Amino acid sequence: MREIISYFLKIGLLGFGGPMAHIAMMDEELIEKRKWTSKEQFLEGLAVCQMLPGPASTQLGIYLGYVKGGILGGVLAGISFILPAFVIITFLSYIYFQYGALPQIQGLLYGVNAVVIAIIVSSLHKMGKSAITDGKAAAIFLVSTGMLYFLKINLLIVLILGGLAGIFAYHQFTQPKKQYITLIPLMMVEPTVTRLFTFFFKVGAFIYGGGLVIIPFIEQEVVEKLGWMTKPEFLAGISLGQVTPGPVVITAAFIGYKVLGIVGALVAAAGIFIPSFLFILAAAPYLSKVRNVPWVKAFLKGINAAVIGAILAATLQLLSTAIMDIWTLMIMLIGFLAIWKYKINSLYAIAGSAILGIGLTYMI
Repeated sequence: MREIISYFLKIGLLGFGGPMAHIAMMDEELIEKRKWTSKEQFLEGLAVCQMLPGPASTQLGIYLGYVKGGILGGVLAGISFILPAFVIITFLSYIYFQYGALPQIQGLLYGVNAVVIAIIVSSLHKMGKSAITDGKAAAIFLVSTGMLYFLKINLLIVLILGGLAGIFAYHQFTQPKKQYITLIPLMMVEPTVTRLFTFFFKVGAFIYGGGLVIIPFIEQEVVEKLGWMTKPEFLAGISLGQVTPGPVVITAAFIGYKVLGIVGALVAAAGIFIPSFLFILAAAPYLSKVRNVPWVKAFLKGINAAVIGAILAATLQLLSTAIMDIWTLMIMLIGFLAIWKYKINSLYAIAGSAILGIGLTYMI
């Protein structure tokens, strides 16, 4: 158990670069060096984690902790991976909401917000290449984008419709089986602590496609409907989540801090990560069977295409806040080129844009 805790505390503290970087680190250290499990079992666990809702790298960490140390190992691995990011983002939240009006902070976010759009677009391109492989998926993607961006339809409804479209498009109805899926939307109720927890629990239970899908899920509710924070504040939270090591969805703690301080940060983080623990620890003995169910594969293929549309719609909505002038447009374009073509680590891109943003603020 000490080995599990020490390793996942380390990756939680030093794991910059997003979920793909975390997965590569786990593969190199735990499979190649420490031999916790076989390459085949690792890849099987990774495949199923990517099919389940929730942040894939966090779930993979929980899964590998389970393989090494059972249920307790899975719980300790997940907590250890999340804890450093939670502490850092809570501290950054305090700094932002206390001193966010200072020119230095405003200048930093002036540059960082623009490059975050570039990071999202770059990830969108990579995810789209794997999720949109034919005309059917492209149609689901385009319709989902339009439903969210122009018609403002609830994201959960769009994802479910995308999954159903995937079943009709990809599932062969030759051998009907009695297999069902139950979707239980969680309704937010008073008091605020309960509303905060249930909202982020719902988000954690329906994040398909990785940490960046938190953006359309949360932006639609937190900014536009609940009014818990403004668009600039939300974009700042995404930016701080990007510069924090560990899982990207730790941004939830930033939002929780805005609503209820440290208690809110803890409640939001617990809400968004608990589904990952439940999914993995309950399903771990049966993971190999899940991905062999044809209609489930078809359902998730449709959802993946809809998710790409959701990220695109959310990115379009955030553009007006992040890209304010020619300078921020240039930062975004240069950042995208650096990340996409020259494979610059997103941490370096964010650091460079922060320095550039501060400098431009004083110049302008």
